[in-house]
Amino acid sequence: MVRRLGRFYHYWLHEAPLLTKAVTAATLFGVGDRIAQRIEGEDDDSRGEESHSGYVSPSTARTLRMMMWGGLFAAPIMHSWFYLVDRAIPGTGRLVIAKKVVADMMVIAPGTSLAFFTVTKSMEGETVSDAFEIAKLKLPPTILADYMLWPAANTIIFGFVPFHYRTPLTHCVSLLWSTFLSGMASHEGETLPLYLPSVEDATTQAKNDE
Repeated sequence: MVRRLGRFYHYWLHEAPLLTKAVTAATLFGVGDRIAQRIEGEDDDSRGEESHSGYVSPSTARTLRMMMWGGLFAAPIMHSWFYLVDRAIPGTGRLVIAKKVVADMMVIAPGTSLAFFTVTKSMEGETVSDAFEIAKLKLPPTILADYMLWPAANTIIFGFVPFHYRTPLTHCVSLLWSTFLSGMASHEGETLPLYLPSVEDATTQAKNDE
């Protein structure tokens, strides 16, 4: 069964790569959001029946926003990014991998973080300018968390994963990352959600360790 699913996915990844990556990303970002809501204890099941206006509950709307971000934005961005970075930094070897990881840290990490909060907050009804201001406030702790996860993940992705599987594997890592992003998007203020330390706490700890 698993082998059949693997062959099925492999087939569509080559026949319709962007569509397959979009469906993969939308699914994993949706799952990541449900995990985040479970951790926060704010999903519909944990709260019981809730009254709400509109066609879907607030928690379902939040999941749909995450799925839209994953399928319509994250997948095309990463699909294009891997093509671009391979052309801009061709070759193999440790130095090439290191350059690609640094490029990701300098371009994708801040760029997609700002885009994520701007897009999702706009979906919630904020104006684009207000959403961008919120995104700027949330950027420092998000970048801090990004640098805890993605450099190591990208070293493996750029160093060992075949080109066509880089975006899907990135989205598999994004199951963890989307859980964080979903919590961060719904979290008020500039600190990290889900019991992660704030930027100030991390800075203080670093000074104490010196």
